[in-house]
Parts: sequence; structure tokens; C-alpha cells
Amino acid sequence: MALAPAAAARVARNAGIYGLLVVAIVLATIFVPGFASPTNLANVVTQSAALGCVAIGQTFVVAAGLIDLSVGQLLGLTVVLTCALTDGRGDLLLPVSIGMVALGAAVGSLHAALVNKLRIEPLILTFGSLSVLQGAIFSYTDRSVGRAPEALRWLANERLLDWPVAGLLLVALGVIAHGLLRHTRFGLRLLATGDDPESTRRAGVNVARVRWGAFVLSGVGAALGGLLVAGRLGTGYPNAGQGFELDAIVAAVLGGTSLAGGRASIAGTIGAVLVLGVIANVLNLLEVSAFVQTLAKGVIVVGAILATRAEQRGGATVAGTTAVPAAQA
Repeated sequence: MALAPAAAARVARNAGIYGLLVVAIVLATIFVPGFASPTNLANVVTQSAALGCVAIGQTFVVAAGLIDLSVGQLLGLTVVLTCALTDGRGDLLLPVSIGMVALGAAVGSLHAALVNKLRIEPLILTFGSLSVLQGAIFSYTDRSVGRAPEALRWLANERLLDWPVAGLLLVALGVIAHGLLRHTRFGLRLLATGDDPESTRRAGVNVARVRWGAFVLSGVGAALGGLLVAGRLGTGYPNAGQGFELDAIVAAVLGGTSLAGGRASIAGTIGAVLVLGVIANVLNLLEVSAFVQTLAKGVIVVGAILATRAEQRGGATVAGTTAVPAAQA
């Protein structure tokens, strides 16, 4: 049975990102000493898991034609509060974790309310909330606080049957997110909203509710990522979320999500997260400056924007050429 054109294009994009991942791994294995050791490969997956959680949430937002720049500082606030409130106590891990997820959902709900009611641009709004969250972190503490419970450290760092536990959690989250995006009414409406919000509204879809769902998922993804980072670091480091917002956008776009909205791939996002993880690991092993990594991510974002603009112009041209014969008929 032949795939629909949209599905075939999605499969091709996913094949492209995973092909890039294979090439990156092969080249790193050949040219970078120590890269292919089982310990280092597991470390790549473990370190990528937190970004994967954030990037999956960002994928829903970008697919809806929105953006969320606050996720990095929301992650950082989650790290600080988780370690400070638990202070190593395992009996507090579950209620605090639930509270952090609820905090992420609340921040996402606030973003949605302001975008839907006041028509504030998401870029400006979430850039402002980024500053608010950062201020909240440093008002609370300007140094590392508390300790992560042992169970959280195990989830973030250890292995289960030789597989990184954090990587298994990311796969599970990816499966759930893929099902939500591709096999539920909400997911289909979200993609339709990102593609053409006005037409979707006229078709009877509650666009405001769809945007609310996207922002809530973004906040929850940031909170889950924050829990993993807290376990990874073992303490509440106030700058833990620095740069996650850019990395999440890069991963979503590199994985096939259109910055214009209406197109997304959870599998592609996870593949892109792993590509970024491999690149960061290689650069660290080669002792290359972290500024080079930031430069590369910025170039990817600019390139994705240019590609999106070209794709939109191409689509408009095709629509214009096909409309003439229809009118003549």
C-alpha cells in the first residue's frame, strides 16, 4: 500500500536525519579516539535525554505556529526547586516531581491565556517570561542548593540491562508524543492550526484550546527535562537551563518541524537531539570551545528559517499556477 504524499515526505525527512546520525557516528568512530566506547556512547544518550524532553515539548509548540523561549529557564527553575525542596530525601521525590510537572503546566497555561486573550506575540511573551523565570531563580539563590534524591540520580545516570535509563524514558516519552501528534484528534487539529489557523477556526476547531494544549505540553516537557538535569547534576545549579531554549528549537527544526507550523515529526526531533548530542560529545572530546557549538546551532536556525521561507514561496507559486486553470474552467 503506497504512502500518502505527506507521510512519504515525513518518512524521507526522518530517514535523512537518521542517515545524518549514522554518518556522524561513523566519522566520530573513525577519527575521534574513545568515542565508540560503550561508556561514552551511553553517556551521549544520557546527556541527550533532558534535551529530548524539552525538544519534544517545543515540537508541539512550533508545529502549532508558535514558539516558547522560556523552556530553558523553566528547566533551570525546576532543577533548583527539585534539589532545594527534596534535599536528598527520597520520600519527597514523588510529590515534588508532581509539583514540578504542575508548575510547567501552569506556566504553559499562563502563556496560552496571554496569547489567546491579549493576542500577544508568543516570541515577545516567552522572551519576557524567560527573564521573569531567570529573575525568580536568582532571587531564590545565586549558588547551587540542595541535593537530588538517590532515586532521581539513578534515573538520570544509571543503566537498566545495559541501556541508559534516561534514554529508555526518552523513548517512552517519544512513543507517547508520537501517538498524541499523529493518532489523536488533538494532534491533527494542532497541525491544522499551525498550517492555517483562520481556516481551522472556520472549520469549527477551538484554536485557543489547541494552543493551550501546545503550551502546556511545552511546559511539561521542560519540567521533565529539569528533573533529569537535577538528577544528572545532583544539585540545584541556577544556570542549569542556560541554552536549552535554542537547543530545543534547533532539534525540532533539524528534525523536520517547520518554523511556519503545520508540519512536525517526533521521531525526527529525537533523531536531531541525538545528532546534536554526538556533535557536542565529539567537540568536547576534541576540546573545542563551546562557543563553536553555539555558532553551529545559530547557523542551523538561520538556515532553517531561510529554507522555510523558500518553501512558503514555492508553495504560493504552485497555488497560483494551479488557480488559473480552475478559474478559467
